[in-house]
Amino acid sequence: MSTSSSRTHGTDAQHRDWSAPRPVSRDDLVLALIPAALLLTVVAAGLVGVPTTMALTAGSALALTAVLDALFLHPPTDGRRR
Repeated sequence: MSTSSSRTHGTDAQHRDWSAPRPVSRDDLVLALIPAALLLTVVAAGLVGVPTTMALTAGSALALTAVLDALFLHPPTDGRRR
């Protein structure tokens, strides 16, 4: 039984370059859009004078649209082609 503390899980773990930029995926953009939609609508409501509840309703609708698109129109896949 080995008790080495430098274990790796897989052969690529030793050669992975964590400083290299990775492309932003569609899922990452959807996750960023949810709080951004709510935050931007509240800020816009403060600047324009729209009631906060109306702004949050609009932001929620935008966030819901992004989530529904990500779940039903472009659902996540396991990487295999059909």
